[in-house]
Amino acid sequence: MAMRMARLGVSFLFFMLVGLCAGSVGAEAQTFNFQVCNQSGVSASVAVSGLTAVGSNQWNVEGWWTVPTGSCQVLGSFPISSEFYYYAEQTGASQNQWSGNALNLCVQYPGPFDRINSAGYNCQSSEALREFNAASIPSNEGTFTWTLNP
Repeated sequence: MAMRMARLGVSFLFFMLVGLCAGSVGAEAQTFNFQVCNQSGVSASVAVSGLTAVGSNQWNVEGWWTVPTGSCQVLGSFPISSEFYYYAEQTGASQNQWSGNALNLCVQYPGPFDRINSAGYNCQSSEALREFNAASIPSNEGTFTWTLNP
């Protein structure tokens, strides 16, 4: 009887472990890696905006990641959604910008910054409004790469 109970307990633990692993694989399948390759000739600082978590409807805006010239860096793993927003500028000076016209968001100087992007948010004195690029990330995208050119 004790042996039977031990086997049942081991079986239960095995199926719980399989369930946890399957759940984490599902969550990974709902995210993508954001990689920036900097071929611009100057160091760049990058900011992004995406969903706060898989299944969430809250948006986050955060920065700055520094990507030296001539390098590629994965900045993080982000939830897949219909839109993902990104912006870069020359580190320490905004004379070179890789902006878009998809969405205007407030970025903080000097940073780093990380905040929920709520409707009606107005830039604070240490912030500036910047025009972000947008990409629709397909559900099968493992890594989305953005290349900064001169």
